[in-house]
Amino acid sequence: MKLKMKFKHFFRFRSVYVKFAVTFLGIWWSLNIVTFVIIMRIMPVGNNIEFDEIRRVTGLVFLNSAFYGTIVILAVVRSIVKPLKRLSKASRAVAKGDFDVSVSEDSMDEIGRLTNDFNRMVKELRSIDTLCHEFVSNVSHEFRTPVTSIKGYARLIAEDTGASQSIKEYVSIIMDESDRLIDLSSNLLRLSELDTQIIHKETAFSLAEQIRQVILILESGWGPKAIELEVELAEIQFTGDEELLRQVWLNLIQNAIKFSHQGGTITILLFKEGGKIQVKIIDHGIGISVEEKSLIFDRFYKGDSSRKKGGNGLGLSIAKKIVEQARGEMWIESQLDKGTIVTVELPI
Repeated sequence: MKLKMKFKHFFRFRSVYVKFAVTFLGIWWSLNIVTFVIIMRIMPVGNNIEFDEIRRVTGLVFLNSAFYGTIVILAVVRSIVKPLKRLSKASRAVAKGDFDVSVSEDSMDEIGRLTNDFNRMVKELRSIDTLCHEFVSNVSHEFRTPVTSIKGYARLIAEDTGASQSIKEYVSIIMDESDRLIDLSSNLLRLSELDTQIIHKETAFSLAEQIRQVILILESGWGPKAIELEVELAEIQFTGDEELLRQVWLNLIQNAIKFSHQGGTITILLFKEGGKIQVKIIDHGIGISVEEKSLIFDRFYKGDSSRKKGGNGLGLSIAKKIVEQARGEMWIESQLDKGTIVTVELPI
């Protein structure tokens, strides 16, 4: 059984080109060898010089035929597989959310029809994607106005000296939930802008100063929890969208504060390494389980810890999208109940 599995695994080619080439060449060389052996066997054997010469010439003819046939087969297989490679590359781009790809059609065979069907599919997906983004953008924009009004009237009730304590508690909940809804609509709008790749203004600014400002903005979060901040920021200039990148640090540091224990420590580092800019945000809080790590960048995903702490499951998605648009990378290392290290790598 094990031998059979190994045999099957041996013939699982990772490339269609190799698979076709091995198949066709195997058939080609087998036919040539069998034909050559048959011809050699039916020829008389002896000291006849003419037959020896015929055998020699026949061998050379078969060798040349096999050699040039091999070259022709490899070229033909390459031409067959080339459009499949283009389709594969385009499919990977669509899987990443790029619906502007199109594959050229240069044949009327099955591959040509497959290419045509693929282009039609991408066109339909692009239309659906555009409609979804417009819907989310419009709904999120319209959503803010009534929620802001609800929050405003709730604040007036809270300020009413004649209101009972229980009413004020209920109003406080209404205001908190209104803030969450406003935050959700803002995040949806931001994601919609990022998805449509709206061109943003790029300027040169100090990353260290930007991160320091974000830390001060979030003082209301780390102050009451008595969190100790260890900050080491090298003076580095970066050219990019300053407002969007500020949102990255806000989301990441806010997460570190949210999931840190009372009296915990958060380390924030900014430095250059290997021709790249790196920012590390390290906390020693509740951490992330192995199961959750593969899902944390998914939109609207909220793990068990996130549900307990609130949030809408968009913060990390937004941060990652912004970093990728800045031609950077972002990854997370974490252990449950030991803490999390978030690394953002940006080009110099």
